[in-house]
Amino acid sequence: MQQHKAVNIEGMFLIIDHGNVNGLEHWGDEFERRGIPAVIQTNEHMVSQKCGLIKRLSTRGLEICGAYNERPFWNEPYSFQYETMSRIKNKVETCIGKPMRIFGSKYSAYDEVTLRVAHDLGVVYVFARGATGARALVFKPEEYNVTLLSVSNVPSKQLGTGSLCDQSLWSRGAAPDEFREILFNLEEDRIILVAQTHLSGVKLHWWNVYQDFVDAGVVTWKSLDEFAANPIVLPNAQIPVNTEVKYLTPQPRIPLEQEPECPFEDQ
Repeated sequence: MQQHKAVNIEGMFLIIDHGNVNGLEHWGDEFERRGIPAVIQTNEHMVSQKCGLIKRLSTRGLEICGAYNERPFWNEPYSFQYETMSRIKNKVETCIGKPMRIFGSKYSAYDEVTLRVAHDLGVVYVFARGATGARALVFKPEEYNVTLLSVSNVPSKQLGTGSLCDQSLWSRGAAPDEFREILFNLEEDRIILVAQTHLSGVKLHWWNVYQDFVDAGVVTWKSLDEFAANPIVLPNAQIPVNTEVKYLTPQPRIPLEQEPECPFEDQ
């Protein structure tokens, strides 16, 4: 077993789903088995089509995050962002029977309009594209009753930076073992680890990387509220923002269809 550096890490787990039911159930069962809190980010189509599954995950104690994956929320007008976030919020809340407290757009993009909309709708958390390296930070803009969770961000050899995430590394040409190296060499004391249902949720080699990392026991996993406690309070203009996305077209080393599947029948 690979040894981790002597770092005490506080972490939050984020699962991003685009409609892969098997992968979402796989991750949900794993969190329940391990007793790990997590945020499940899912889009309105999944909420409408698989409300029973989403509600079941919520009942287990997992935080449901509404997402808009069609395009990032950078430079979109208030009317569009308000209508979109409000619509998704209503669908999520109708499904799970409790408030939708966190939102994310494509690439975890946001701008000041997003903060205004979240403030007006009572959405208390928004995911932000990582702007402070692999160390995940939490910011509270003075002007809005919204807390920003800046996701861990790591470089690749070619296509710029991206989230500490299977999909992000896969899209930028990394193999599972390279992701493993990144995880087991983290020196940051706080991370947001991201996994996607269509990759690690169903693809064996990527799933095993997460299993090995969690098994190492170097992370104390926190709930959303625990992780977001004691944010850095700043004027919004002083909060770092990252709008870099260089992997618009995925350039994987191993195509998804060539990745071996998880043996669900043995679970």
